[in-house]
Amino acid sequence: MDELWTMLRAVAEKGDEGWQPLLAKLEPELAQMARRQPIGRLRDHEDTPREIVTRTIARLHAKQYAAIKKLVATEPKPELQAWLRVLVKRSAIDYMRESPEYERATAKREHRWISLATLSSSQGPSAVPDSLAEKRDLVTAFVATAAERAHGEQKAHGDDDAIGRLSLEWKIARIHVRRLIARADQYVSVLNAVLAGFSYPEVGEKLGISRREVELTVRYLEELLQARGFGG
Repeated sequence: MDELWTMLRAVAEKGDEGWQPLLAKLEPELAQMARRQPIGRLRDHEDTPREIVTRTIARLHAKQYAAIKKLVATEPKPELQAWLRVLVKRSAIDYMRESPEYERATAKREHRWISLATLSSSQGPSAVPDSLAEKRDLVTAFVATAAERAHGEQKAHGDDDAIGRLSLEWKIARIHVRRLIARADQYVSVLNAVLAGFSYPEVGEKLGISRREVELTVRYLEELLQARGFGG
């Protein structure tokens, strides 16, 4: 723990210069804590520990290491393991609340997600400012921009770094970014076809993919949009 305290003080004093050595030392500790979090079925997901660690690191990095600076300035000095456990617990709760499972469990709240089916062009035009037509435009623009950004980040930094960078920037689980990178063009094509009113079999035939793959892409799209805050 003394070594960790030294590294934390270095970050508080020198900022970015001390950050990478601290990360190398701290990540294994955070990963062990992340694996012990009581978050139900999410605990069994392969990506869960990494997602929790990513959120914890983001908390430490935020606002020019504000949390670390506050920690090292605290007197008397707190118990470091306990402090880290609290940070990891909060990150685990955030991850749980952002998961599709949690969203489905709380889907009865007032502003629930509108599915792609309800955004279909078959709903017809509306002059209301908060209309389905406007929401379709917002969703289409977001997915096209996100797909283009994912391509750019992947090309510049590779899969793993691109996933980490976009997950932190967009404040969403890494799984959503991983799926987007793997299916970026398909996301855009399926979205446009579904919103144009084509059935899933028609979309599959049009794009040369199975109906099951269309259904899976729609589900992934809805989970991505849900995570990014699109709703009714």
